[in-house]
Amino acid sequence: MKISFFLFLFLYNLYAFSQTASGDLEAYLNLSISNIPENSGDDYRVPANTELTSWENCIQTLLNNDLTTARTHADMINYQIVAYTHTANNNMYYIVEEKVPQTNYWGTYVFAQNPATNALIIQAPHSSFDFNTGKQAIYSFVRLNNAALFLNGAHRCNHSTASTCSGTTSVCSSTSEAYKISDMAHNSDTVWQKTTALMNNAHSVFVQLHGFSKQPSDPYVILSNGTDQTPATDYAVMIKDALFNQDNSLTFKIAHIDNWTRLVGFTNTQGRLLNESTNPCTTSAASTTGKFIHIEQEKSKLRENASGWEKLFQALHSVFIASLSTDSVNKVVMLSENPFKKTIRFSGNNIKNITLYNILGSNYYKANNDNNQSEFLIDTSNYPNGIYILKMLSESGIVYKKLVRN
Repeated sequence: MKISFFLFLFLYNLYAFSQTASGDLEAYLNLSISNIPENSGDDYRVPANTELTSWENCIQTLLNNDLTTARTHADMINYQIVAYTHTANNNMYYIVEEKVPQTNYWGTYVFAQNPATNALIIQAPHSSFDFNTGKQAIYSFVRLNNAALFLNGAHRCNHSTASTCSGTTSVCSSTSEAYKISDMAHNSDTVWQKTTALMNNAHSVFVQLHGFSKQPSDPYVILSNGTDQTPATDYAVMIKDALFNQDNSLTFKIAHIDNWTRLVGFTNTQGRLLNESTNPCTTSAASTTGKFIHIEQEKSKLRENASGWEKLFQALHSVFIASLSTDSVNKVVMLSENPFKKTIRFSGNNIKNITLYNILGSNYYKANNDNNQSEFLIDTSNYPNGIYILKMLSESGIVYKKLVRN
């Protein structure tokens, strides 16, 4: 049963007062998506260029661990940043959400303060229209503790104005027409697209969840990287295999392998952006980076309830978390303090390659361990303050360490 708007208003005003909260993150986020505007009303508002700049400044400073400045920028556009502790395991998050009363409906963006992996971002652009994809995304995010979660702020058909981006659909009417500007997957002039661009780096992978009505000739799951090309690292195949391990009754089509053309997300503006299209609004990508995974799911197997959501969570865990187990590098020991200043020192066996990059994905250090060293020193005296990720590659996997310089 939907919680009343008045309770929603009370709870959000309560949290807004302190911008600090604790409790059940899954319930908190489910409450948020249960109250988004439905498929009419023109509630969604197009952000002005100055507002996109404020949003960019907000997210960049937040990713650089400058919460005070990020909150200042958020306040300019009727948003707030709630520092939220999930009491079940004490994991901490930053929830970038609109204040009540809402005027923009740009969505909710959640960032793990200490993610189990910085590689994975989960997106649910049609959380209400594509039945339960919002709840499914939240379910996986809370259990994976991955880098970030994006949730749309209005129904995809909420606004009557057509998007200028390419592609047509019949989801908002009985006839085929252009997508609406409130459809986050098909509009490039959004804070959703801007946040995707800000989190896009050499190490990121975006998994976007969708739902569809299965026709007799359709499989249960359609996967695509947004193109018909094969990437160097094929996460679509990896996720397909992991899902099949969870439920061997599932059937699949993968766009670039099976020459499948229905519901493959080739006009998706995030997919085009991540695949380096020259114009994500109007131009399909000519090649693929492999960093965008579009998952279309029939309802009964994966979306209908928590038993299906668990299958997706386990599959994503297998691909993005289990493969990054600290067991792959034997006994990594940090020998320098965290936060660090002039150097990073650590030891570990079986390390083949080391990369140090900041939270925005810019590389600061990269080296192969050709001499099979077990102790390492990185000179960071000229590095700017901020959050860094130390990535260590072994023969059996990857380990990440989150570090701070101040």
